[in-house]
Amino acid sequence: MIEFIIVVIVVLFFLVFLLSSAMLLVISDYVEYATFMAARTYKSGFSREPIQRANAETVFRAYFQYVDGLARNPKLEFYPEDANNQHDGGLIVSYEMDAFYLPPLFLLGEVVDPRITLTAEAHLGRDPSFEEVCGASGFFGDFVQKAGVNNAGNIAEQMDDNGC
Repeated sequence: MIEFIIVVIVVLFFLVFLLSSAMLLVISDYVEYATFMAARTYKSGFSREPIQRANAETVFRAYFQYVDGLARNPKLEFYPEDANNQHDGGLIVSYEMDAFYLPPLFLLGEVVDPRITLTAEAHLGRDPSFEEVCGASGFFGDFVQKAGVNNAGNIAEQMDDNGC
């Protein structure tokens, strides 16, 4: 009977450890994807920084709400792109998770904080904004003027690329 109890305790410990590790990996991959989607939103869509940040935060919060409680305290840090390198801008998210879930039996009176801090990063190249592509001085505006087409706005509205 004593051997059975010892074996069951060891097996349960490894089972809880394996389940905790699996949750840690799956949730960290999910937060990594949420960070990528938020960085993608941050790097495209509008040419003004405050609107880009607000949209990126909205997208991140929409994804993060499904793992809130398992992953805690997300902190978003935006990195604006350098004028010399358009691929260095992006988003870094730090968040906390429990590394493992131990029943009180294994704590043995000692206070153990199993919480760890993880980070997820996404650095993307910049897509042209709507104004840069479809505006009067944008690519299509210049194209329409050079081609001599009369109805410039209609052509830009019919384009499907880059938000036009």
